[in-house]
This record gives sequence, structure tokens and C-alpha cells, in this order.
Amino acid sequence: MAVSPHNGHAAHPAVSIVLPTYQRGGLIGRAIRSVLAQTHSDFELLVVDDGSTDHTAAEVARITDPRLRYTRLDVNRGVAAARNFGIRATAAPLLAFQDSDDEWLPNKLERHLQVLAAGGPGVGVVYSDMERVWDDGRSEYHRSPDLVVGRLINPETSFYQVCRIGIQATVIRRVCLDAVGAFDERFPALEDLELFIRLSRRFAFHHLEEPLVRYHETDGLSKNRRAGHIARRLLLATYERELMNDDPDFLARERVAIEAGRPCPPATSTA
Repeated sequence: MAVSPHNGHAAHPAVSIVLPTYQRGGLIGRAIRSVLAQTHSDFELLVVDDGSTDHTAAEVARITDPRLRYTRLDVNRGVAAARNFGIRATAAPLLAFQDSDDEWLPNKLERHLQVLAAGGPGVGVVYSDMERVWDDGRSEYHRSPDLVVGRLINPETSFYQVCRIGIQATVIRRVCLDAVGAFDERFPALEDLELFIRLSRRFAFHHLEEPLVRYHETDGLSKNRRAGHIARRLLLATYERELMNDDPDFLARERVAIEAGRPCPPATSTA
């Protein structure tokens, strides 16, 4: 489980990028290469293999770049644990996350860092819109919501306001993540949504209204209905007291939806 060392690149990169993966040997090369092709090059990329038994390791080994590191967990622990391992194994002041089946546009990182520099320390998270690519080749614009600091439920959507922000479309100040804590490993899905709730309580989010990520619809957590239902129950248990005071109607509706087995709202993390 040791993390491979740096190979001659900057010892103190500006951005640490964590890419968790599980059984994605056929797709991970595309995701990695899209990161390595960024116009902003001062970063490290750590691939955290969450116990894959396919040819993931061989595919990563085919890519030679001093910014790329690889580690493999002994057993499959889930995407939240894999991301947390990557956070602990890196040290840059800015954190970004890639999913193993998605692509970054070449200027994704550069645009995010421009916004962070202009916004100063008051901006804790920058996130962009995405292009959603379906299995049949169709694509559509995936617009993320605008956030209000401290708000839990968006009255326009009647759901958690952070829903539809993709973890692969964000850059987060490490100091902000340290302040609220990392991913909650109890969550088998929606772990990024829950983290965004905590971050949005204390820090400003800046919405880049540009599609800087290609979000591919492939088999993964976003299609695992059981995991989604478990995660939704955990969300209600975590925020029940606040919802009871601030939005009891949402609390009642969400309980009914979960018990009725209605589909989980679209997630954006398919690592």
C-alpha cells in the first residue's frame, strides 16, 4: 500500500489531484491523460487503486510522467475511503479530484486556479459546469447550481442545494477541507454531496459557468440504487434535527420517497 515516490518533479506542487479507481482498467488511461494534458502543469496526480483485480495497475504503468504516482489498497474500501487515503498521502494547499471514467478539458485546472487567485482566501471551493456524455454518444450541458452559504435545501429544486455539483469539477482549499473534515466513509454513495453540505456551511463557493469536465455516464455508483437509498437515509439521519426546524416538508417528502423506492436524484461521482 506504499505510495510510489515523486520522480524528479516539483517537491511542493500547487495542487494535489486524487483519482480513486476500482476495476476501471479500460477507462482509467483516458482520465489520467486528460489530467496530464492540463495547461497548468504544477500539480501531482495520485491514483488510488481501491483493490482492483483487473488490469488497472498495468494501464497506469504504461503512462510515464513524473507528476503521476500510484498506490493500491489491499482491499476494496469504497470511494470515500480511497479519496481520504489520497488526501492524507498528499500535501499541496489545493485539492482536486478526478473520477476514473471522466475527462478534464485542457484548461480546467488553469481556469479554477485563476478564480481562486482572484477571489482570495474568502473563496473555499471553485466548481464548474460539465458536459454530460451518455452511453449512446449523446451529450448535454450539465449546469451546476448556484449556492448560498449556509443554506441546506434549495427552495427552487426542493432538494439539497449542493446536488449536481461534481467532485471532479471542483478545486478545494485544503485548509477548508481540514476545517470541516474529509469524506464520511459511512456513505456508500453521495459522499461528495455530504462533504459539499459541510463546506457550504462555512465557505464561499464560486460557480464557473463553463463545461470544463466531460462527465461520462458509465456503470458506477451513480447507477447503484441501493447505495443511493442507504446514503439518503444517512443524510436524513445526519441533518434530521435541522430539517425538522427549517424544512419539515422536505423531511417528510424525502422519507416517503426513500420508503417508496423512488430513484435517487442523479449523482455525479462514478469513481
